[in-house]
Amino acid sequence: MNQPHRLYIFTGKGGVGKSTLSKAFTRYLLEHDHEVVYLTFQNQSLGEIHKGSSDKLVNGIRELSLDLEDSARNYIEKKLNSKLIAGWIVKTPFFRALINMVPGFNYLIYLGKILDMQNENPRLIVVLDAPASGHALTMVESTTNFKQIFESGIIFEDTGKMLSRLNNPDYTKIHVITLPSLMAWQEAVELKVGLSERTPVTIDITVNNCLYPLLEKDLANLPLGLKQKTINEKQLVEENRSQMLCVLEHSLKQDPMAIETDLVGSLSKLI
Repeated sequence: MNQPHRLYIFTGKGGVGKSTLSKAFTRYLLEHDHEVVYLTFQNQSLGEIHKGSSDKLVNGIRELSLDLEDSARNYIEKKLNSKLIAGWIVKTPFFRALINMVPGFNYLIYLGKILDMQNENPRLIVVLDAPASGHALTMVESTTNFKQIFESGIIFEDTGKMLSRLNNPDYTKIHVITLPSLMAWQEAVELKVGLSERTPVTIDITVNNCLYPLLEKDLANLPLGLKQKTINEKQLVEENRSQMLCVLEHSLKQDPMAIETDLVGSLSKLI
C-alpha cells in the first residue's frame, strides 16, 4: 500500500454517492491500520441552525461533523487564549456578517480546525466529504484569497500554513466523484479543470455506480430503456477511460453499511 495523504477531499454534484464512497474509503484506510476520521461541514453560514459539532463512532468509523460557530469560537479562543472573549466575538453582528459575506471565510475557519486536529495528532488522516462542486472551488481558493487580503498578523500566518498544506501534493488529494452519464461526466471534467487552476495537488475523477459491467452480458434480454443506458455507460467509459482513475460497479446491496463494505475492496487506487 502506498503512503497515504493526510487530507482527502471528496467532491462532486449531489446524488453521485459521494458520502457513501468517502465513508467506504475511510473504512478502507482503517482496515489498513491508519488513524482516520470521516469529516463533514454542518453549515455554510452563521445564519443556519446551530446544532453544535458532533464526534461519534458509527459502525466502527469516527464521524466528525463540524459546526461553523463552534469552529469559529475554538479558533478565536486559541488565538486569544480566552473562552469568554471568543464566545462574545462570535456573537457580534460584525463578526457574523464578516463570515457570512466574505466568500470563503467559513472554509478558512473549517480548514483551520482541520489543521489544528492534525497538529495535535500527526498520524491523523482526514477524509473530507466536501460540499457540492461550487463550494469546493471556493474552499480550495479561500486560503489564497485571505493571504492576499491580510498582509500580516495572525490570520496571514495561519492562511500561509493552510495554503502550504492544502497545496502540497504529498499532503492533499482531491477526488471528483461522478456518475456514468454524459452530462455528469462533462460537469466532473469542468470541475477538475476549475480545481486544477486553483491548486497543484492531484485531482482524479472516479466514476461511481456503473451498471454496465453487471448488465452487458444479458444485454439482449434487457428492457429497451435499460439496454440503452447500459450501452451509453459502456461507451462513455471506453471513450474516456484514460481520464478516469477508477470505475466502480453499482453495488447490489441495500443497507448503507453493506454498500460501504462492498466498495472497500475496489478503492486501493484512491490512495
